[in-house]
Amino acid sequence: MKYWIASIGLFILSVTGYAMAAEPAQTAQIREQLVKRLASIKMKLNLAVDEKFCRQFLEDFRRQNRHIEHVQPTIQADRIADPVLASFLAKCPTVKWIGADADEPGYRLNTQEFRHQVLAPTLVGTAHFRLYHVDIDNNKVNGKEHVFYSDEFVPEPPPGEELPPVDELSKTMGDYTAVSIENCAALGGVVVGNGSGVGVAAYNGIIRYHGRLYIYDLYTIGGLKLNLQEYTTRRKNFVVTCRYWQ
Repeated sequence: MKYWIASIGLFILSVTGYAMAAEPAQTAQIREQLVKRLASIKMKLNLAVDEKFCRQFLEDFRRQNRHIEHVQPTIQADRIADPVLASFLAKCPTVKWIGADADEPGYRLNTQEFRHQVLAPTLVGTAHFRLYHVDIDNNKVNGKEHVFYSDEFVPEPPPGEELPPVDELSKTMGDYTAVSIENCAALGGVVVGNGSGVGVAAYNGIIRYHGRLYIYDLYTIGGLKLNLQEYTTRRKNFVVTCRYWQ
């Protein structure tokens, strides 16, 4: 069950792209925006698994230099029913969470549940669907995993009813879910993009840094914040490797 739900914000801009040698113009533009956004802002290290690593990462991320590679999704779609997603979603119409009880139902990849909150609605992602095929656990032995992204969540309507409109408070919340297709299991996930204020951008994406894959999340809530998260098999989920606050 998806139990990492976080607070929501107001606007999102997810960031993905090729390696610097062949990345699309959109990613180059995003790099420029990130450099400009961070140029005049001082950020303090709030949490670090490795302080030396985290301090160096921030300097490299500020400059968006050659060590920061934005990873390109294999599939992108603006609606869940897009034919380009059909073959992937058909393999696992629902997924089970690692460690879930046997009688717990499976969940679709574009849904979120509030755990231990009976009255809270199931949320459905409605936009910016992305599928990555990457070694998200940084373990070459077991090959690549799939990572599924969606955002603009709304309460799931009753059968036969249309989706409600996306309000401003949910536009910033996005969700990355790592998936094992072989056993239709969700390995873990990350909620991103907790921006605050209409028109305040929240940047996030999968990046490769010194040969390892991470999910970064740059957002604004009570000041600018940056999280760098990595999947660990020991925790069976993503964990914050570095966290910075303005």
